[in-house]
Amino acid sequence: MEREGSLRALVLSFVLIASFALVELVGGILTNSLALLSDAGHMLTDALSLLIALVAQYLALKVKGKGMTYGLYRLEVLAAFVNGLFLLGLVGYIILEAISRFENPEPVRGEMLYIAVAGLLVNLFVGYILLKHSEENINVKAALLHVATDTLGSLAAIGAGIAVKFWKFYLADPILSVAVALLILPSAYSVIKEALRVLLESAPSHINTEELENEIKKIKGVKDVHDLHVWSITPGTEVLTVHIVVNDTSVCDRVLREVENVARKFGIKHTTVQLEREGYACAQFCPLSSGKLHHHHHHH
Repeated sequence: MEREGSLRALVLSFVLIASFALVELVGGILTNSLALLSDAGHMLTDALSLLIALVAQYLALKVKGKGMTYGLYRLEVLAAFVNGLFLLGLVGYIILEAISRFENPEPVRGEMLYIAVAGLLVNLFVGYILLKHSEENINVKAALLHVATDTLGSLAAIGAGIAVKFWKFYLADPILSVAVALLILPSAYSVIKEALRVLLESAPSHINTEELENEIKKIKGVKDVHDLHVWSITPGTEVLTVHIVVNDTSVCDRVLREVENVARKFGIKHTTVQLEREGYACAQFCPLSSGKLHHHHHHH
């Protein structure tokens, strides 16, 4: 089963990256290298994102029966959010530390070079494992992106290592560590933004809700559409709830089918539709039916 294959790939990658991040962390402290420390931090957050992907994979495999009652999927989003904040903190720490080192450079030991090279090899190996599974799974793809920027981080640490070992150019270390920190920023930003979108229940960025509403209004037999809400339980699992006014109840089944088809076109697999006959009280009394207010509000 492909999902289990990608689960195995994620487990192996996680173990490799997490253990090597610790090696780099200890190595960074012993050799006094900021570039190694920043690369270690980067690898740790990678390990975290692999862990998130792993848990998400595991749950997707195990929580089949209770599947869509939203349960545990949000954990993945929360974890990603925390991961993003942690990344930001890391970037701040590295930049502050680098500034103080520009003012009074500290010696860095040349052995950092060997650790950095080993780090590069680990990254390339993990990248190779993940590449084989990245087509079938969004979580694996995200992990692969992490590992790709990580490889750049290792290259920066190697650059610093060479400068320190052969030319005793200690400033190369803080300079390149800032470069790694700046590499981390965009991924931190996108992780936080994506997680916040989900947690605040806003419509996923790739779905144009107005277009969706217009498509539904075009369905034969649909008089009006109101209370349309789209949100994600977790990226890739989008949900649509909508109230549809029909003037003839005999078209209900066909309308439902067509709404589902429209939703699928927008990438939404999970729809809840409330069909109402014209004059059904909700249309007049629903506080949100005008569509002016985009609050999330559900009828149970």
